[in-house]
Amino acid sequence: MIGMTALTYLILALLSALLYIFLVHPVIFIHLYFRFSVYWSGLKLKYVKVDGLTICYGEKGRKREGQPTMVLLHGFSACKFMWAPLVRNLSHDCHVIAVDLPGHGDSDTPSEDEDISHRNTVKKMNQILCQLGVTSEPIHLVGMSMGGALAGLYAAEYPGDVHSLTLICPAMRTPNESPFWEEIHRALEAGVSELHLHCSLLFPQSSCQVRTMLDFVQHHSAWVPRQILQGVVDFRRRYYPFYARLFNMLTQPENHHLLRDCADRIQAPTQLIWGEQDKVIDASGAAVLKDRLPHCVQVDMIPRCGHSMSTDRPGAMTKAILTFRNRLQQGTR
Repeated sequence: MIGMTALTYLILALLSALLYIFLVHPVIFIHLYFRFSVYWSGLKLKYVKVDGLTICYGEKGRKREGQPTMVLLHGFSACKFMWAPLVRNLSHDCHVIAVDLPGHGDSDTPSEDEDISHRNTVKKMNQILCQLGVTSEPIHLVGMSMGGALAGLYAAEYPGDVHSLTLICPAMRTPNESPFWEEIHRALEAGVSELHLHCSLLFPQSSCQVRTMLDFVQHHSAWVPRQILQGVVDFRRRYYPFYARLFNMLTQPENHHLLRDCADRIQAPTQLIWGEQDKVIDASGAAVLKDRLPHCVQVDMIPRCGHSMSTDRPGAMTKAILTFRNRLQQGTR
């Protein structure tokens, strides 16, 4: 009886602590959710040092001769955890590396005077992958959004490293303007220099703005408690100074067509995946890249899917990637 009473008090104390954290420090729930997502996917967190920066990455499986390692590059303001649904569904004989790009996730942030251009980031990625030893055989490089632009540029600059390439709604200017780029252009025409101050979609400052951001990047946006949304704000806020630098660099005119202009130098068999309802990078970009890529062998347009494909339609995304991978392994194009 005494034992049961003690257990009851312990459970009540635990529930009270969780309720307190939920109401007062919801950011802790966000940290726990990210950690659980990585654990659930089977990724093991590891670190590597490059040019004085500590880079975090998740790894699952072991490198196998004759099988390309899958390297995953996330989008702007995301991190390795976004790949959890994909990695979870990959077999254990598939070697996977999910990198936190500099300034994101658990990786160090570049100093104020450091070059954070795509070209320099691609050089760092090459150093990272060389240190990890995964480029001794060509890799399957997968990138989403900003990570897609980086993956394409990497494949153009280091063709010998890339066995195959998957670009998921990669960052680029598209023939049809997306609602996101329409907002950016209005700000540019108004002479705004600090674009991030006018872009609550990427720099939400309140739970309401996070809700708007989620509705914008997803086609299916589930209900999320206000406290959790506030936790997202608190979690992201410490990254905002770097995100602002990066965002202002990304929106410079010379970066608008970076992927399009290097596409004809990409020699690896390439897959394009796009959400038909993408409001950030319009799906009309798929036709542009398909025409420019010398070896575009598969295009997957995902219905009922927005920009955040890994949360909107993770199953469809995973199926498309595995179909492409299996197709190449069987020697069919």
